[in-house]
Amino acid sequence: MITAHPDFGSKAKEILERIESGEQAMTSSLVVAEVCAWLEYHGMRDKIDAFFKALESYPTLKKCETTYEDELKAEDLKSRYLHLQFFDRVYLAQMLRLQLTEIYSNDRGFDKVSEIKRIFT
Repeated sequence: MITAHPDFGSKAKEILERIESGEQAMTSSLVVAEVCAWLEYHGMRDKIDAFFKALESYPTLKKCETTYEDELKAEDLKSRYLHLQFFDRVYLAQMLRLQLTEIYSNDRGFDKVSEIKRIFT
């Protein structure tokens, strides 16, 4: 389902193949919630179970919990990163908390964040 996106599917597939091959990666419980909400909104509620099974099939893909503190930090980051929407600032707050420096994202807004490097190749 993620790899079927007309614009980003091929890149997503490459990233997932790297993770499948053992690359260490992390995703957020907020990302999981966003994907599930997107699937429901687009009439694909029946795909959610397969999405969770796919997530569990990647042993090197860690899942981190989104905290209230991440959300508070995201609000604090607003003045510095006006170009990022709230959810993106939450991801940034999580990355700062977990000391992560790279993000797989098609969102070019992350290119303007000096603390991290956006990777979408």
